[in-house]
Amino acid sequence: MVDGKLHHFSAGGLYNGLVLLIDDETGSYWDHITGECVHGPLAGKQLQTFYVPLTTVKAALERDPDLLVSRSRPSLFARVMARVASRQVRGKGFFPPGFRGTMGPADTRLPEHVSGLGITIGGSAKFYPVSRLSAGPVTDTLAGHELTVVLDPVDRVPRATLATGEMPMQLFTRWYGFAYSYPGCAIFGASAGEPG
Repeated sequence: MVDGKLHHFSAGGLYNGLVLLIDDETGSYWDHITGECVHGPLAGKQLQTFYVPLTTVKAALERDPDLLVSRSRPSLFARVMARVASRQVRGKGFFPPGFRGTMGPADTRLPEHVSGLGITIGGSAKFYPVSRLSAGPVTDTLAGHELTVVLDPVDRVPRATLATGEMPMQLFTRWYGFAYSYPGCAIFGASAGEPG
């Protein structure tokens, strides 16, 4: 909903290697991570963002053995993209054709394909590399809020919970995507002399 009106979104292009959404109603372009309209008649408008948990079927069934799972046969394109994504998950890193040409100067504080949990609270943003979460739960403070970040042992997805039990806005993502969306964000575990 934008200004009380329902909008319909689809992929409209790439910017900084990330999908830009376009709304059917005005042709405005939206950052799919921050929810900000970046170009068009609604430029400057902001969509409400929500944390959407990510997991695997195996982990979901371990949490709820009675869960019903529906599965359809993916298209050839979806199967190829899943293979590409699995290569990225194993740390090899790959940008599909055309991505690199949409990208501006990179934030080189971390390698661009490093996986991690990006957390935003208010105007503050911090990236937690998976490699720095492997030793066990991490307790940290962001924007005055105490939080705990854990790496789930089953699905290997990091998650953050505030001391209040609430889940802050968080994205399991690659460094380049989070760094482009939140320039200059902090990095968990950066040494005192290191930026971030």
